[in-house]
Amino acid sequence: MRLKLTLRQQRPVERIPLNYSYHMAATIYSTLTRSSDEYATKLHDRGYAPEGSRQKFKYFTFSNLQIPVRKIENGEIVSRSRQVKFYLSSPKEEFLQHLILGLFAEGSLRIHNALFGKECIEKLSEPEWSESMTFSMLSPLAVSAYRDPSTGMNTKEYLRYDDERLSNVLLHNLQAKYLGLFGCEPPENGAPFSVRFEEEYLNRVREKGRSVEKLITIKDSNGRETRVKAIQCPFTVTGHPELVKVGYECGFGENNSMGFGMVKVSS
Repeated sequence: MRLKLTLRQQRPVERIPLNYSYHMAATIYSTLTRSSDEYATKLHDRGYAPEGSRQKFKYFTFSNLQIPVRKIENGEIVSRSRQVKFYLSSPKEEFLQHLILGLFAEGSLRIHNALFGKECIEKLSEPEWSESMTFSMLSPLAVSAYRDPSTGMNTKEYLRYDDERLSNVLLHNLQAKYLGLFGCEPPENGAPFSVRFEEEYLNRVREKGRSVEKLITIKDSNGRETRVKAIQCPFTVTGHPELVKVGYECGFGENNSMGFGMVKVSS
């Protein structure tokens, strides 16, 4: 299920850190806590793990904030918008139930030090699923893999959009998410899995001397920093519709619960 949240800015000017991923995630957990502290703590600390797997998934993702009237000043987004919007998605019914109950509880929604009222919560309809779908990004895509240990560099690296490993890494990630959600392996029939980034968009970005790859800093409340290299580019994914749906609902790639990998169907 996917929700569109419209927030009402409480003061004429609100300031949000430019790298707000951690603060958005903290706001979501705080909202869940209003409904069930036990559930929020369990999700934060343990998540959902496929049986016999070390991988843990939170099974939710959220979009970038949509702030119409804004400027960047001293590492902050200065908002003068009356409304701020974002999208949130999860296949987990209990997550959405606790989130909605928390949103309807009294009190403002706080993103770092910025205060917002809850103006509108909309449930969005699902798209029609098919073996090939084109998406645009509501938040950047992060995909990583370990370097070849034979080189003596068995460390994680974030993949570029043109890395030949990217489709396979995304496929394994979706398969693991599917296994955790449904307790069985995903269907193997259907079109071979692949991800192809939109060439026309890539060319337009290159012509402007820019890049579709972004280095994003996640800074927690203690000031610790994690740097994520992510991709912001429309793409076409081909594969079994059930795997495509998992990516749409949970987020593609990794760090979904920190606001990475959310997509919408391209018009």
